[in-house]
This record gives sequence, C-alpha cells and structure tokens, in this order.
Amino acid sequence: MSGDAEAAFGAVADELRIRILRALWEADDPLSFSELRERVDVRDSGRFNYHLGKLRGRFVEQTDDGYDLRFAGSRLVGALYSGVFTEEASVGPVPVEGTCTSCGGALEASYEDERGRVDCTDCDVALLSGGVPPAFVDDREDDLATALDGYFRTMLREVRAGFCTQCSGPVAGRLKHDPDHGPRAVFKCERCGGTFRGTAAAVALDHAAVVAFYFEHGLDVRTVPIWEVDWLHDATYENDTAHVTVELDGDELDLVVDESLAVSTPERA
Repeated sequence: MSGDAEAAFGAVADELRIRILRALWEADDPLSFSELRERVDVRDSGRFNYHLGKLRGRFVEQTDDGYDLRFAGSRLVGALYSGVFTEEASVGPVPVEGTCTSCGGALEASYEDERGRVDCTDCDVALLSGGVPPAFVDDREDDLATALDGYFRTMLREVRAGFCTQCSGPVAGRLKHDPDHGPRAVFKCERCGGTFRGTAAAVALDHAAVVAFYFEHGLDVRTVPIWEVDWLHDATYENDTAHVTVELDGDELDLVVDESLAVSTPERA
C-alpha cells in the first residue's frame, strides 16, 4: 500500500470534511464556494475554506464551474453509503425455497457480522457464504437469498474478468487441489493481495457451452440459484486439471478446467 494512504485517510478524518464530500455527491452540478458553504451550513468562511483546502487535489477539484468530486471522492462517499464502515446489520434467518443438494434438507438465508449465507438446516453445509456490504441487504428480508445469489455471481464475474473486488487491481486465477474439499479456484489480486476462493466448477457457471446446454433443456442457468446447481461441488481432480460433469435430464456435458482456470471446449458425453 502506498505511503500516502495515511495522509489520505487523515484528510477525511473530520466530520465537516465528510459533510463537504456528501454535499458535492448530492449536487447535480459543480458548486461555487458560497453554494457549497451554504449547503454544508458553516458560517465561518475561514474555517470552511481551511477544511475544503484539505480535500482539494485528492478528493475535490476546483474547476471554472465550481467545486466537484474527483473519482477518489466519489469512491469514498460510495463506500460510506455502503455501510461497511458505519453500520451493523442482521437479517434472518429466513426460509429459502429449494432443498440442500447434499442431503435434501431445508435451507435458510441469513446475514450477520457482514457475511451473507445460505445454509442447510439439517447437515449444516454452507451452500453460499461471503462478505457483503450492509447496504446490499437493507430491507431485503423478503428476498435475501435472491439478493445474495446476485451479489456473489457478480463478484465471481469480476474476478473471472481479472478485476479485484476490493481494490480493482489485476487478478490472477489458479487451480488448487484441496484434499478435503476437492479442486478449488483461487483468485489473488496482484496489487492488494486480496484472495477470492470458490469451487473449481464455479468458473464454468456462465460459460457459453453451459448456458447453451441449459437452454437446450428449457432452462437459463443464469437464473438458477447457485445453491440449486448441484454440479458446482462435484468436480474431480486429475492430472492438474478439474473435471466437471453437468447433467440434465439424462444428458451430460463434460468440462475441463486447467491450471489457469481456463475452461476447455466441452465435449458431449
């Protein structure tokens, strides 16, 4: 991490500066000095100018039209609205339609300690689990499971495309054999070192051949909840590759995931 990080966080370690950033976020157009001071509601012009000066350059830019947020300022305010730094939320557990692919037991979704989960109530298997911002589950009790499904699918697409979900740095993926849990997909950011893990089969979830195979059987795999995709947990490891079989109505589609997590051209069994 850059040595400037401490200075950057120090620049926003003041309630008035946060109010300035929020005011610019909510404005449709750049604001003049007086317009911005009025919206932030600070009478002391000198005090306001001092704090605005601490934000200029890194988070706020001054243009001919007035003051506006820079990209860094927008990302910071967005993070604040996400609730990651300021909120604690708890939702559920709530029942989930469908049954556990491992034992056939009932399912429930929950959100606590910044983690969203879909669990089997009988065998205690976590079919879906990971960190989620509080804002994402706000007022989502009625469709919590659907929201979590969409969120984790989006995270998977981002890392598969090579973008870190934490810092937006470049991500490299590799196949790793886990003797206890089978072949795993491990994505690591080359910038921040953040790691995203999942089953090896998950990298094929949106593969064109899989989408087409489901379509041939009157289904859209992109709308099937992750916890109902039973083949995501059945990959086998052989010769440094993961082998996945997708089965629908007695038909099979074979996939091979190599060491770099590239999915081979499937062959019909």
